Amino acid sequence: MNAKTACLDVVAMTAGLWICCGCASEPKFPAPIETRTENNEIVFAFDTDGDKQADFWQYQRPNGRKHALAYATDKSGRPGEHIELDTLDTSECPHFIIVLDGVPFELVDELYREGHFRFFHPPSRVVCCFPAMTDLALSELFHTRRCLAYQARYFDRETNRITDGNKVYLSGRNSPWLAQMDYRCSFWWDALAYLNPRAVFDHEIKGIVNTFRAIDDGQARAYTVGTAGLGTRGGREGIIKYLRTIDRLCEQIIYERRGRAHLTVTADHGHNLVENRRISFRKTLKAGGYRQTKSLHKPDDVVAVGYGLVTYAAFFTADPAGVAKCLLEHEDVEFACYPSEGGIVIRDRNGAARITKGQTGFVYDLSQADPLKLAAIIERLRRDGQVTANGEIDAATLFAATLDHDYPDPLARIWGAFHGLVENPPDLIVNLRDGACYGSRFFHTMIGRVNSTHGSLNHMNCTTFVLTTLGKLPPAMRTSEILPALEKLRAGAGKANRDRENSVTGRGRLD
Repeated sequence: MNAKTACLDVVAMTAGLWICCGCASEPKFPAPIETRTENNEIVFAFDTDGDKQADFWQYQRPNGRKHALAYATDKSGRPGEHIELDTLDTSECPHFIIVLDGVPFELVDELYREGHFRFFHPPSRVVCCFPAMTDLALSELFHTRRCLAYQARYFDRETNRITDGNKVYLSGRNSPWLAQMDYRCSFWWDALAYLNPRAVFDHEIKGIVNTFRAIDDGQARAYTVGTAGLGTRGGREGIIKYLRTIDRLCEQIIYERRGRAHLTVTADHGHNLVENRRISFRKTLKAGGYRQTKSLHKPDDVVAVGYGLVTYAAFFTADPAGVAKCLLEHEDVEFACYPSEGGIVIRDRNGAARITKGQTGFVYDLSQADPLKLAAIIERLRRDGQVTANGEIDAATLFAATLDHDYPDPLARIWGAFHGLVENPPDLIVNLRDGACYGSRFFHTMIGRVNSTHGSLNHMNCTTFVLTTLGKLPPAMRTSEILPALEKLRAGAGKANRDRENSVTGRGRLD
């Protein structure tokens, strides 16, 4: 089955799914019927059974976090005993992880400041891999094996041809993280995720609720692909809307579990929140003396792999340096990067810099050009004594120093793109300006308009978030650091609760 046939089959299936989609299945958790101040706390009163009488209360500290619940013991409309969430034994509470597709940190932070997600501690910033793609990021999140390639459609050097992206995608072979999920809707819903994303999201919300309701302890993980389509088609407002739905879902889970559940919400990558037009490199390559092909036979052959609609492009070629110079003639290319002589060359229109890997970090040689705009940051680190004599900068130091930079953690992420991230890395990557995307013409025609997408090295594309009720996380981290940090919080909270119980009962005392 070739790609076109597979796409047509997906569209046919999509039409059937669209017809079969029922009404929305959003969380039914209501808005508060009363908000008041009591003992220096904000109290939210809810009517959960529709009788116009309060029967559930949430208590929010002055720091803004909801820390306690109460339920009506009878029809009096008065709250019963307070349930202090932070004193619950985490070893007896299931931990639910919800993974969204495509959320920039800034939007979650904005909603948190407005009063949403207040059972959670403040959101932490997360910097994902480069390219900023779902399979790559979630494989790092769940510490699985490497992906085959950046996307399901890729150039296979052994067969010298481009794979059938739809077959690889539907098989899940490029998504090793899927084995870690307790809930992920059928792949056949994915095409509909961009045609009618709301229907897919509603279907997934119902699936997530049902999955979590069946879990009594341990950990359960759920992923939603519908958010990808809502963000791509709806941009900023689409993402804000579905985040509010996720907030209601979390409130519903806390209510149903009487507080006896811990929740974590995170995402794979960011989104650029701008309209993106689809571009082509065929004319640019031809003008530079190269030929865009589907396999490599001649020195001037170039394979450009397009599948989704993303803000980077990957190329396979016998002449990455020459092709990089050629592609920089395209107005939407910011820079190109490719391995060379044990390092990685980063080239823009002003010249080339070079990345090499040291024992604890990276060296960035910007003596000829500075395409990653790191000169001021490196000079500051040098003044602080954080650059060695040979120019090496510790990876953790550079991560912290570049969090607010145009390109967060750029050296480690570019290095990883060619070394270890996937089994089949390309010969060359170009980073695109926001406002331009590269990929499938069929896909672009099918969805019509791309109001937001992802993939590139820059801040909005790669920076996402993590929220958890387990405790305070570091303010910023890499995707691969999320699960270890959560497990540390879970273990620490469990020990604190056991120590608290021992102090009350007298167990463990020496006297």
